[in-house]
Amino acid sequence: MEQIEKLLNHVSKTVTDLELQQILGESDYPRFQGEVERLVGFGVIAPVKAAKKNGRLPPLYNKYKIIKPQEDYTSYLESIRRLNPELSIAGYLQRPEVYKKHQQIVEGISNYLWFAQGLLDKPMSRKERSFSVWGREKLLDEQISLVKDVLRFNSLAEDFLNYYDTPEPFFEYRHDRGQLTTVLVIENKDTWFTLRKLMQDTGKNSLAGTVLQVLLYGEGNKITKPGALEEYKAAMLGGEGQATRFLYFGDLDWEGIRLFFRTREANPSLELKPFAALYSLMLELAAKHAERQELPKSPDQRGVTGSLSEFLAALELAQGDNPLSTSTSLAGGFLKDLLAEGKYIPQEIINYQVAADLLK
Repeated sequence: MEQIEKLLNHVSKTVTDLELQQILGESDYPRFQGEVERLVGFGVIAPVKAAKKNGRLPPLYNKYKIIKPQEDYTSYLESIRRLNPELSIAGYLQRPEVYKKHQQIVEGISNYLWFAQGLLDKPMSRKERSFSVWGREKLLDEQISLVKDVLRFNSLAEDFLNYYDTPEPFFEYRHDRGQLTTVLVIENKDTWFTLRKLMQDTGKNSLAGTVLQVLLYGEGNKITKPGALEEYKAAMLGGEGQATRFLYFGDLDWEGIRLFFRTREANPSLELKPFAALYSLMLELAAKHAERQELPKSPDQRGVTGSLSEFLAALELAQGDNPLSTSTSLAGGFLKDLLAEGKYIPQEIINYQVAADLLK
């Protein structure tokens, strides 16, 4: 009954007889009085006797207590018992209402402890860790207060998730002067920061078999400004006198694909190719990830699409010494289905540990 639902959702724990009449929408007092008595009989409300009666015939009390049904948490108990023993199973069994509030966060942590605990030994960026644990690279940004509550409830240290924040960056490049300079344009800040950190810490700059001298953070649409890369090459890399090639690496979603093509079209004098080895690895990791956890919904739900076949063809041409380990047809089919479902693969799936293994 709609009126009862409104009553149970009332902002206060009590309701006056006048408020009750408004909620029930009954202007005829005798019928209204009968409805109130039925609600009392059903245990939906109970009179507040201290408020006394309203003096009308037949009389009603001036105020009633709303009796909200107690929630049954039985269905959560088995899930609580299956949590990793490093978590507060006893605490959640005693307070299943807290588990209900924490469920998404604590289940992600529990699965991580069961199946990927070793990944906590080395750091990841905030978005990389977020995707690694929950399959959503922005969860830590969006629900950090709740995550901290979960860590406190389970007596886990605040740095338990072992991630680092990535401050707003500035363009930076590592340059080995030689016959060829390879520039990798990176769509997302966390991936740019992670690769920069690894290259600085290790002194290595060969990633998946490709020697990189420059890492550029694309800053969203900034990289698609007409001539932006051409001006960068002329001003920072010696212009025409320096042999330069540009590679691109971004999210595997419609917007990431469109950013690649827009960047290439904005700089017609440059040869910009997708970094095939990294995209191939993204597809492999995503296929494994999808076996245990859904891939995230694309944050861009505008219904914008792009030329997937053209992008896959560009990947094929860009293979070089790093051929796609997944065939183009299989990779294309998987990616096509994924995009059709409104999902995507964030480039943060290639996190600190994955990148460290690729860097030579």
